[in-house]
Amino acid sequence: MVLALGELNQFSEGLSVPDAVRDEAARICMKGLERGLEKGRSLRQVTASSLYAACRERGVPTTLDDLAEASVVRRNAIAKCYRLLVRELDMEIPVVDLTEYMQEVASKANMTAQVQVRALEILHKAEKEGVTAGMDPLGLTGSVLYMAALLEGQKLTQKNAADAAGVTEVTIRNELRRLKVVVAV
Repeated sequence: MVLALGELNQFSEGLSVPDAVRDEAARICMKGLERGLEKGRSLRQVTASSLYAACRERGVPTTLDDLAEASVVRRNAIAKCYRLLVRELDMEIPVVDLTEYMQEVASKANMTAQVQVRALEILHKAEKEGVTAGMDPLGLTGSVLYMAALLEGQKLTQKNAADAAGVTEVTIRNELRRLKVVVAV
């Protein structure tokens, strides 16, 4: 357990998460270890997944990729263990607030307030239509921002939108196809 807390502190510092989130992650991790969820998994997987669960629970925008980089655990391994933690500990994780991701991505892409407002309108319409379910939040926000920039006559390439969102251009194009059902460009 001491090893798990040490790794948790290391990951938390790497991501600069608040102390309250780190403490919640420690609680989740201890519960998971008490239930024997580390069997068949590395301790790093359990601690990284616990931190991801705590971030989601507390509304701290963190991606699996961020955690994979901070913990040196594969993204898929974290995701699998996270789903196991949520199921076994009967956790209720709130839905991701996409507007927080939108502000971050728009800031990185240096988009005007006009584009950001348009992007939020598109995002809310897509959420209302149920198109956003199961989509990667960063890929979705990058695609919505790209679409809003086009509609507002602002210059933003798919590459720049992808870089700002931390995803690939292919992700932007794939998410755009799903979004075009809601909003015609």
